Amino acid sequence: MSEQPDVPRPERRRWILVACLAGMFATTFPATILTIAVQPIALDLDSTPSTVLWVTTAPLLAAAVSTPVLGRLGDLRGHRKLFLTGMVVAALFAIGTALAWNAGSLITARTISQLGSAATIPSSFAMLFRAHPPEQRVRVSSLASAVLAGAAVVGVVIGGPLVDLVGWRIIFAVQAAVCVAALVAAIPVLPADPADREKIPLDLPGALALALATLALTFGVNRLGVWGPSPVPIACLVVVPFAVWALIRIERRAPHPLLPIRVLSTRNTRVVTAASFFLGAGWMGNFVLTPLLMQSVMGLSAGLTSLLSVPRALFIVGAAPTASRWGQRFGERKLVVVSAAGLGLVMASMTVGALTTSIVAIAIALPLSGWAFGHAQPGLVSAMGHAVDERDFGLATSLQQTANQIGAVVGIGLFTALAGDATTAGPFAVVYLLTALCACIAVPFALLIRDGHTSR
Repeated sequence: MSEQPDVPRPERRRWILVACLAGMFATTFPATILTIAVQPIALDLDSTPSTVLWVTTAPLLAAAVSTPVLGRLGDLRGHRKLFLTGMVVAALFAIGTALAWNAGSLITARTISQLGSAATIPSSFAMLFRAHPPEQRVRVSSLASAVLAGAAVVGVVIGGPLVDLVGWRIIFAVQAAVCVAALVAAIPVLPADPADREKIPLDLPGALALALATLALTFGVNRLGVWGPSPVPIACLVVVPFAVWALIRIERRAPHPLLPIRVLSTRNTRVVTAASFFLGAGWMGNFVLTPLLMQSVMGLSAGLTSLLSVPRALFIVGAAPTASRWGQRFGERKLVVVSAAGLGLVMASMTVGALTTSIVAIAIALPLSGWAFGHAQPGLVSAMGHAVDERDFGLATSLQQTANQIGAVVGIGLFTALAGDATTAGPFAVVYLLTALCACIAVPFALLIRDGHTSR
């Protein structure tokens, strides 16, 4: 059971919530804009779309590698300090992105900017969990998930028109301004880091081993889907078990391990991490392949595909109030179990839409899948927070985020390899069944979640 810290008054909690959500939004909303603007960016920088696509892939890999290390760093050095530092990094390198002179400088600036985002998200969850009593953590997790989904919606909805009207560079100047505004607003509001925090050194060997294992896995799977069974991805995947073995040995001997046994030994940590991985794989595999189905098989334009995809993200946002109420009433376990099972059923139903090339069936399934995922994710985050003491909030929530990100990379890589170049419905139907299977595999793990005060 997690220790309950001193809880601020309700007015102060509201301001902390607003500051954290504003920071999360400011650092994440440009990500989906870039997926829409690949072609004009490539033309502007005299590059190729395949090269510019790394502006999405490289930050995703960086986030997967750095999030657990940054979450632990926040636990050791203070989440307020890490959050503010992340905001500064995101703002500075948003300006660097706007001033990029070629594809390499663009990818570098966006990747470093994403490290700022990777710092703000676990720190936000840690400060929110510390500021709110346990029974309200599903609510704040729901609001945070809604903001992250809302940021994706903003990118999808305004990205194309903004790029057409003013170009892609101005978007990152706007992001820098939004980051500065959120930073100025957060400074007087965010709670001070505990003054009596023990000065424990960061486990650098453990951090390096974890980073190597995560990078080898995510990069290997991601490139396997693009390059096929070529030497580089195969070599990366071969490295993974050795990196994990080294990580275990280092952590067993470290006086202050990056991954403390007290965190890894709790049931919720283990089962939430596993459930997050499978949900991330199924959700992102489905998310990425569906637009390809609509364009390659159904013949829809990019604009209509984007329009039909928006409700899915909107329904994630709309799920926040009910996820909060149901989580508080029924507990995280039931919330995640029902939501993951529902997501699996919806994804399985998309098989029929694919085989019959029914736009209506797919259009109905998309918002339903967003609704289900929008209920599952907050329950997982909240359950992870209940699993640990306050001193480990950052690490615990970052492990959940990282498991979700690694699952996303695996799902995108494997399912794109199966159907990414398909022009018939069959491969997409197979992928939909596999994404549904991923969601269903998360259900037995979710059944092992312990709610609230019994999370140990």
